[in-house]
Amino acid sequence: MDFKTIELLIVGLINALCVMLAVWIYYSNHRATENKLFSIFSIFALLWIDFGYFSLHLGDKLCILLTRLNVGVVPIFFIIFYLFSLSFSGQSIRKSLINKTVVFSGMLVFITSTFTSLVVKSVVIHSWGTSLVVGSLADFYYIWIVLVLGLIIYTQTKQLRSSSGPEKSKISMFLIGFFVFAAINIIVNVLFPVLFHTNQYYKFGDYSIIIFIGLTAYAIMKHQLFNIKVIATETTVIALSIGLLVEILLSNDLTEGLLKGMVWVLATYGGYVLVKSVKTEIKQKEKLGVLARKLEQANDHLKELDETKDNFLSMAAHELNTPIAAINGYLSMLVDENLCGPINKDATKYLEQIYGSSKRLANLVKDLLNVSRIESNRIHIIYTEAQMEDVIKQSIGEVAIKAKEAGHKLSFEQPSHKLPQTWMDVPRITEVLINFLGNSIKYTEPPGKIVVRAHADDGKIVVAVEDNGRGIPKDKYNHIFEKFTQVNVLKDEVKGTGLGMFISKNLIGMHKGKIWFKSSVDQDDHGTTFYFSIPVVKNKPYDPHENEGALFALKPASKEDTEKVKAELDKELGNSGPVDRKSQVGEDKSSQIVVRSSEEQSAEDKKEESSSSKDRSEGQDTEKQKEQANSEKDSNEVDNRSSKPLDRKSQIGEEKDLQIADRSSEIVKPQSDTVADAEPQEKKAQDVRAR
Repeated sequence: MDFKTIELLIVGLINALCVMLAVWIYYSNHRATENKLFSIFSIFALLWIDFGYFSLHLGDKLCILLTRLNVGVVPIFFIIFYLFSLSFSGQSIRKSLINKTVVFSGMLVFITSTFTSLVVKSVVIHSWGTSLVVGSLADFYYIWIVLVLGLIIYTQTKQLRSSSGPEKSKISMFLIGFFVFAAINIIVNVLFPVLFHTNQYYKFGDYSIIIFIGLTAYAIMKHQLFNIKVIATETTVIALSIGLLVEILLSNDLTEGLLKGMVWVLATYGGYVLVKSVKTEIKQKEKLGVLARKLEQANDHLKELDETKDNFLSMAAHELNTPIAAINGYLSMLVDENLCGPINKDATKYLEQIYGSSKRLANLVKDLLNVSRIESNRIHIIYTEAQMEDVIKQSIGEVAIKAKEAGHKLSFEQPSHKLPQTWMDVPRITEVLINFLGNSIKYTEPPGKIVVRAHADDGKIVVAVEDNGRGIPKDKYNHIFEKFTQVNVLKDEVKGTGLGMFISKNLIGMHKGKIWFKSSVDQDDHGTTFYFSIPVVKNKPYDPHENEGALFALKPASKEDTEKVKAELDKELGNSGPVDRKSQVGEDKSSQIVVRSSEEQSAEDKKEESSSSKDRSEGQDTEKQKEQANSEKDSNEVDNRSSKPLDRKSQIGEEKDLQIADRSSEIVKPQSDTVADAEPQEKKAQDVRAR
C-alpha cells in the first residue's frame, strides 16, 4: 500500500469522524449553543482538510483556487472556534467590543485571503505536495491567527482557575486537545523544516485536528454518554437495515430475494428490540443516577444531624453537671458526714440508694461528655513521667471496695523486673484500667477472680486484666469497642452506658498504643482478658496545649459564671443565707480520695469518720441551741438556717471536686478571680487525718 492510498484512508476516516461527531453532538442536545457551534466547527475543520487534500489531486487549474479556499477557510474556522470556546466554558456570547473585533477582522482576513492574491500569491507544486508563494498581507494573516489563539487560551485558562468539579474537568480536556494539536503543528511546520529543510510533513499537522475534535466532543458528552449510546445503536441498526435492503434489490432471482427479505425483516426487528432495550437501560440508569444523588443528599443531611446530635450531647452533659454535682454534694453531707444529725435506718437506706443512683447518673453524664469531646477532637494528652506499677495500684485502690462487695478476689501480680518509667497521661491510663476492672467486676459471677498483670515487651508496656467471668460470644467480637455496646446484659441488671470500651480505645490510641482482648465462653475454661499496650517514651513528647490543662477537667470559672451559678443554686435549693463550710467540703473530698487508696486505709478512715461525725453532731447540736436562743425574734430565719447549707463558694468548689473525682491525680489551679478554692490534695489528706 503506497503513501497516497494511506493518505486517502486517513482523509476519509477524518471526514467520517467529523460528520459523525457533528451529527451526534448536535442531536444529543440541539438547543444548546455549544453543541450547535461544535457541529459548525467540525464541518469547517472538515472543509479545511478537504480543500488542502483536493488541491493536490484535481489538476493545476483548480490548485490555486482550492489552496486559497484552504487558507481562507481558516479565519472562519477560528471565528467559530473562538465563539465555541466561550460557550464551551460557560461564558455568554455577548456583543462586546472584543467579540465584534474578532468576527469583523476575521471576515476581512477571509475575504482578503480567498478572493485576492494579497495572502496567497501563487502555488508551487512538488511531488510531495504544494508550497505557497505568499503575498504582502501574509504576515497580517498569521498575526491575526496568533492573536485569536492567544485570546482563546487566555479566556479558557482564566475560566479554568475559577471553575471546579465537572466544569473544570471539561475545560481541562478542551485545553489538552488544543495543546496536543498545537504541539504537533509546531513540530511538523517549524521544527521539521529547520531540521530536514522540507515542508512535506505539514499535512500531518492539519490531520491532527481530529485529536482536538475528538477530545472536545468527549468533554461535551462526558455527562451525556447515554444519549450517544442510543444514537450509535440507532445509526448501526439503520445502516444494517439499509445494507440488507440494497442486497434485496440486487438479488439475481426471486428465491434469493425472498431469503434476503426474511433476513432483512428479522434483522430489522432485532434492531428495533435492541434499540428499545438500550433506551430502557438508559432510563433505568438515569433513575439510578437521580436516586444516587438523592441518597448522597440524604447522607449529607444525616451527617449534619449527627453533628447536631454530638453538639446537643455535649451541651446537655455540660448543663447536667451543675445540678448533679449539687445533688451529690448534699447527699454526701447527709449520708457520709451526718451534718443534719442522726437519721433513722429506713431514711438512711433510701438516701444511700438515691446517692448510688446519683453517682451512676454522674458517671453516665461523664461518659457522654467524654465521648462528645473525643468525637469532636476536643481532648488531648497531658504527659507526666510515671511508673506503670503505681498507676495499676492506684486503679486497684479505686475499685477495691466495689470488688470486695461483689465477692471477687482482686490481685496484682507484680512483674519479675521493674517496668521502665514512661511518659503518659496518668489519669487517662487510670480511667482505662478502671474501665477494664469495672467490666470484670460486672461480668464475673461471684466468687470471681480478677488478676492484673504487666510486663515490658520490645519497647512497650503491656497491661492485662484477666477474669474468669462469662466470656464474650464470637459474634460480638467486632462490636466490643463500639459505642453503646454491652454483652450478656440481663434485663434485671443495671450495667452502665456501654461507652467505657469505646472511650478506652480512643484514649489508648491517643498514646499511640493498641488495645485488644481474648475471651472464651467454654464451661471448663471461660473468662476474658483485656490488654492494652503503650510505647515506652523516654523523653517528654511535644504538647502544643501544654499550658491549657486537660479538657476533661473543669476550667476555672470567671466572676460572671460564678454569679450565675450562685443564682441558679439559690433558686434550686431555696437557700437564703450562706454559712461558710469550705473547710468541711475540702475535708469531705480528701477523705473520699484516701478511702479509695486501699481496703485497710478505708477501714481506718471509716472509723475516724464515725467518731468525728459524732463529735461534729454534738457540736452542731450545741451550735443549734445557741443559734435558736439568739434568733427567737425571727423564727422564719431560724427555720431557713437550721439545715446549715454550705456557702455558695464551697458549693461550687464541691461541684468542681466531684466532677473531677475520677481524675484524682490532677489538680486544677484556679485563677485569682475563681470562686472555687482548689487546695493541694496532700494538705486535704492531712486535714482528714488530723480530724
